[in-house]
Amino acid sequence: MKTTALALLTLFLAPLAEAQRTSLIGIFEYTSSGRGDNLGAPGVRVLFHQSGRLWRSYNATCQNEMHDESCLKTIVHVFPSVTTWTLVKQGKPVAKVAATTPAAYHFYSEIGVQAITNPAAVLNLEPRPTPDRPDPPHTVLATTLPTLKDPDNWQPASPFPLDVTHVRQAFHKLYPHPKNCTQTTSNSPSNYHDSTITDDQIASGSSYVSNKNWRILELTLNGYRCDGPPDDAWVNHWFAISPMGEVHHLGRLMHLAGTADFANEGRSEILFQVEGGNEAGYKLFYDNFTHQAQATVTYH
Repeated sequence: MKTTALALLTLFLAPLAEAQRTSLIGIFEYTSSGRGDNLGAPGVRVLFHQSGRLWRSYNATCQNEMHDESCLKTIVHVFPSVTTWTLVKQGKPVAKVAATTPAAYHFYSEIGVQAITNPAAVLNLEPRPTPDRPDPPHTVLATTLPTLKDPDNWQPASPFPLDVTHVRQAFHKLYPHPKNCTQTTSNSPSNYHDSTITDDQIASGSSYVSNKNWRILELTLNGYRCDGPPDDAWVNHWFAISPMGEVHHLGRLMHLAGTADFANEGRSEILFQVEGGNEAGYKLFYDNFTHQAQATVTYH
């Protein structure tokens, strides 16, 4: 058993030496209070490291129930022991902090979070989590670079009407007949059925445009009548639209965390926070949305 654990740890550690020599991407969060929540001290969640021209997550999880306790102790070695981070809010550096990886994690959701050693410097960067809202949106970016720029200059903008039309068409192809109910009631078999949706039900939300004429657009399907959690079609979805008008589905249950040139190579990456229940995390898109990396946060 010890040999197996050592082999797994070696696999985890393989990218670490390289990661320590390259740029890292993190996000400002709060650490656990020791009860599996994130109501503790401020910290930085380590998300991605650069590997050549690619961004990779640490892919560090503990999912074997028989060995969770030992895994939560050894998995800390996957991450840098100490990192100096520059925290960036709305494109401006707001703090430079040191953050340390703990001697052991206690819960899945803590994996990858480093505790900031001088928390007084960052107490008011974003609203603190509360029991009613334990995981608010995170928009304070963390980098190992001295600062961050956004060369693609992503800005909020009203969506182009033609983009809305094309994205609605793409949504119809993804969900031609989403499940719905005839009235607000329980999801009984006789009431739960395939539905036909109209364009008017597909509402546009947040929208951004870059100086390269790429656009990203959020859509939400309205009119869910069932009593219970909605199916995938009825949550928010994000799409990218190329300068030529090509539409790409990016994902669902996301909000934009920020855009920046994390590699210092003259191109912006786009970071989303994913709010997916027991499995949430972050998605990074780059190289004109041809590549992506995902860092998963597991809560149970």
